[in-house]
Amino acid sequence: MLFEREDWKLFRNIETLPQKAGVPKSKLSMLVCKELVDNALDLGGDCEIGYEGDFFYVKDQGSGLDPELFSISRPLRSSKYLRLPTRGALGNGLRVVAGAVVASGGELYVSTRGQHYKIHWQNDGRVLPESLGPYHEEGTKISFTLGKMPINSNWARLAMDYAQGETYRGKTSPYWYTSENFFELFQSFSGSVRDLIAQFDGCTGRKAGIIAANYTKTPAAALGFSETEGLLGELRAQVKNVNPERLGRIGQLDNWKGYCKSAGVFKVRSMKGTQEAEIPFVLEVYATLTDTPYLTVLLNKSPVTGEVDIYHSKNELNLFGCDLICNVKARPAVVLINIMTPYIPIVTDGKEPDLSVIEAEIRDGIKKAISRAQKSLPTPGIKTKSQKEVVADCLEKAIAKASGDGEYRFSMRQLYYAVRPYVIRETGKEPDYNYFCRDLIGSYEAEHGDIPLMYRDERGTLYHPHCSQDIPIGTIAVENYQKPAWTFNKVLYIEKEGFFNVLKEKKIPEKYDLALLTSKGYASRAVKDLLDALGENSEEEITFFCIHDADAYGTIIYNTLQNETGARPGRKVKIINLGLDPEEALAMGLEVERVGKSDRKKGVAGYIDPQWESWLQNYRVELNAMSTPQFLAWLEGKIQLHDKGKVIPPERILQESLDQSLRDKLGQNIAAEILAQQHYEDQVAEAVRQVKERCGDSQARLAETVPEELGQEPVRHWKDVVETVSEEMIKNCWF
Repeated sequence: MLFEREDWKLFRNIETLPQKAGVPKSKLSMLVCKELVDNALDLGGDCEIGYEGDFFYVKDQGSGLDPELFSISRPLRSSKYLRLPTRGALGNGLRVVAGAVVASGGELYVSTRGQHYKIHWQNDGRVLPESLGPYHEEGTKISFTLGKMPINSNWARLAMDYAQGETYRGKTSPYWYTSENFFELFQSFSGSVRDLIAQFDGCTGRKAGIIAANYTKTPAAALGFSETEGLLGELRAQVKNVNPERLGRIGQLDNWKGYCKSAGVFKVRSMKGTQEAEIPFVLEVYATLTDTPYLTVLLNKSPVTGEVDIYHSKNELNLFGCDLICNVKARPAVVLINIMTPYIPIVTDGKEPDLSVIEAEIRDGIKKAISRAQKSLPTPGIKTKSQKEVVADCLEKAIAKASGDGEYRFSMRQLYYAVRPYVIRETGKEPDYNYFCRDLIGSYEAEHGDIPLMYRDERGTLYHPHCSQDIPIGTIAVENYQKPAWTFNKVLYIEKEGFFNVLKEKKIPEKYDLALLTSKGYASRAVKDLLDALGENSEEEITFFCIHDADAYGTIIYNTLQNETGARPGRKVKIINLGLDPEEALAMGLEVERVGKSDRKKGVAGYIDPQWESWLQNYRVELNAMSTPQFLAWLEGKIQLHDKGKVIPPERILQESLDQSLRDKLGQNIAAEILAQQHYEDQVAEAVRQVKERCGDSQARLAETVPEELGQEPVRHWKDVVETVSEEMIKNCWF
């Protein structure tokens, strides 16, 4: 028994999409963000990216795009068959984007050319763009989620960081194609031979007509291999190859100690025909000495998707990956490589380049860049700054970049990515995001105050009892938050959001008028600000609780909630620690885990007795060690020790609430009585009869109108058409 599967179907399955994308599942989100940013930068030279809740967006000022391009099953149509030194190489970028959204169960919205669309996919891979209304801004905005897959925009931000310097302004060159490539180019072009010839450097106007004279109005795809090979020879006889210096470059960059630029040409053999490709390139290598080597490789100013590793051994820097095996006698360094070229051999669908074609030039460029970096050192030794020192030196520049010189609000994550290149160049290490947020920015704000315009990402959740609302907690959410009046008088901070479902199911929040609050990792700044905001309400007194695992980390969570912070001294609320404490965990007979050994002593909150501080260095007990009934009994017992009862407002509030309830209910009763007295139902029935009688044609054609309208606007529902017919009948026949 045989089965057949069309190639495009590989794009919509999370198990097979990596084959077409050329990256593992773990890097799909980075590739999707990069593809959208690469397209935006190639089209408009600039773009904006960011997060809106769970959605990541890319916004440009280009001429717009057709939402149909997100069809997975469409033929591979792309202007990138014409070889140019741009960021794209294969032209399947939007299919990878669409495939990742479909395969992950995400959502995609496209705002372009005056309309805002939600993209839906059919079983045949085609798209149904649902119009959601007008879009009043210039350019295009694409927003998406990837289901439960976290979005990593690292590659996209690198592409934006290096979107500078000179750009190639010319057309493609006939020297950039082998006989085979040139034939395939003609096969994929829908216009005439003359139209295609006119796309080449130096072949516009009259010259294109002369070269294509034997094929006037002939479709390009109609030519055979020998005919296209002959045309390729004629083209080359008419023009010179493009000077590599015209291809563009990033140019010298601040904070890189060594820089080397070279240019050249490499050849690609023709296996079937006689014409070789002569591919020009510009190679830029940047270097800064460090203790730990780190490598970034860019192709036309955008990061490559293939892995190229670097390590230092026996006085040599060793590079391997993307078919490159390169050893350079040099000191350890952070290295950035940028290759500007209209074409480089690709070894996977994911655009992994074959760097071996310029291996000698890469080796020489690294050697020279590191040598120049070494000459810039004030002393023979290598002195590496700490991350804290690097951040202190570059933070003002990074804030200016993230905020558009103080014009826009920006997130902590945007600031992190603005700082990141400086840290990598100076230390050779990838900065840890949590350390950056908690320690580096915390220390800066302790000295200088809050960073203006910056907001924290949403990293927490607040659940309201009785309202059944889950509210994401971030800086902006806290700024706009308004507590529902007289709804809860207790807040429970839980280390793990997983307990929310258990407590909701058993109505614990409603039973105790208890709001639930959690944060991802340590309690975020936004969560602490929310606690302070709730504590400022003098009319409604709130009791704050905290529960956590019986481990060193858990005691620190409570400590950071309760105690003043460097950035915001003077915690305004008192947190009651309900545990879990080590002594009670052992008394309950819960399972004890041994923690991994560490050279560093684990931090423990100051309220822990010395004997338990020593125990926490080696052991821990999780809240999850309790069964569900055991956990609920334990928690309720703890709450009841401090419970001040249900929420009962002052008599004034009770009376106002009663008056409003009476007004609503009596108003409904009176309205029903008036309608009955005026024979409302009979009047409506008579009106319906009259309209149907006067507009009989509309009623009779309904079965034809509905499919006609749906054929013109497939995204509509049949009930929408019926509603439109109803409105027209009333407008024309009711008087």
